[in-house]
Amino acid sequence: MSEAHTFASSIERLPHHDNRLTLNEIPRFADPLQERLHRKQRLAAAYRLFARYGFEVGLAGHFTARDPIETDHYWINPLGVPFSQISVSDLLRVDGNGQVVEGTGLLNTSALELHYDLQKARPEVVGIAHFHGFYGRTWSSLGQLFDPITAEAGAFTEDQVLFRRHDLRKSDGSLEQDRDIVSQAFVKTFAHNSLLVWQNHGLWTVGESVESAAWKFIIAEDVARSHLLARAAGVPVIPPADPVTAQSKARGELFSWLSFLPLWDRIKAEEPDLLK
Repeated sequence: MSEAHTFASSIERLPHHDNRLTLNEIPRFADPLQERLHRKQRLAAAYRLFARYGFEVGLAGHFTARDPIETDHYWINPLGVPFSQISVSDLLRVDGNGQVVEGTGLLNTSALELHYDLQKARPEVVGIAHFHGFYGRTWSSLGQLFDPITAEAGAFTEDQVLFRRHDLRKSDGSLEQDRDIVSQAFVKTFAHNSLLVWQNHGLWTVGESVESAAWKFIIAEDVARSHLLARAAGVPVIPPADPVTAQSKARGELFSWLSFLPLWDRIKAEEPDLLK
């Protein structure tokens, strides 16, 4: 006789009927303090998961969550704390002037202009993820976007863009070093997309929740890996791409949010200290 199913997953606790989910959009808390805590918990959990996936490379990489109360602020990890050790209480809140207004620790200043300017330009964005994952940064060296060779890759069709940082030059031909100019070009290029491939650097993803941004980055790294392997093995068949509509992008946000929930359940059960 099989054992009774006793684990109640996060997905099982969502609205459902007749063994089918009835959820049509990402739920939010009416209480902004609860929403703040929710985002911080998922942000800390995502860092722990990214450590497991091998996305931590020295001090490179950052993942931010927009604060739901002070909406021009964001939460980020303190510089130098291993991703595998990050807890909710470690997170820093940064204001629009790049100053830490809550939390203790050193700030990763490489994220300042890019994250703040992207948040300012796109009010729907909550989570912004960028790490130097091996496959993503290797793929970025090709200066190409993903082809829809798998269902996962197809999810980024017409929702991805390439940013060529080294095309930004001064009138004398030297590389543009002004961080504000670079940030503005980055934001303009990102536009309305979910994925940005920064040539010779790596991947960026955004989402309307912390969970969706995290899942998109995880799956984008996996897509980069499958592209590299498929091309090494032969010439991938590229089927016709399905057109991306506003409705399908909304479904994609919800699907990404849902896909993160089992990972949240796992890391919370195995490393509950992340909530402290």
